[in-house]
Amino acid sequence: MAGATANAPREGWGDLYTPRWVKGRGADKMGLCGICVEPRERGGEGRAVWLGMKFSAYNYHMQYGHGISAHTTRPFSPPLAFRDVTRPNPAKGEKGSVTVGMCHHCRKWVPVEGVKDVQVKVPELFWWKHAAACHGASTIEGEDGVFEEDEVWNKVVTSCDQ
Repeated sequence: MAGATANAPREGWGDLYTPRWVKGRGADKMGLCGICVEPRERGGEGRAVWLGMKFSAYNYHMQYGHGISAHTTRPFSPPLAFRDVTRPNPAKGEKGSVTVGMCHHCRKWVPVEGVKDVQVKVPELFWWKHAAACHGASTIEGEDGVFEEDEVWNKVVTSCDQ
């Protein structure tokens, strides 16, 4: 990481939000997305994605590109349940029904998809936008298991235990 500085996670080794590498300072400060940089076989893009920290590009990318909460530093809690709701009088090019999800925090049924009948780039975006505005630091009680417990996991856990 030429010109980059290691950046300690603010919430310990399980923090998926804080960039592990940063470069620049002030308005030019950028953070490396730790998810995009992972190889494809581990769920990443296999490329280094640097995003501005000062004007929320990094925050927006993590929350709405990966569903990682800035508050908890973990993935947003999913809906508790789903149901389909019929839409009265959908316009041309719109869906006749949409799926909604039950929020654990506000207890409301929230649309988890848009009304337009098109394929979207990030289907979870509708839920993540609600979660970012509503959940704060709350999670579903007992929610855990956000990490793939593979050889990389074992190395991290072993190094943290020492």
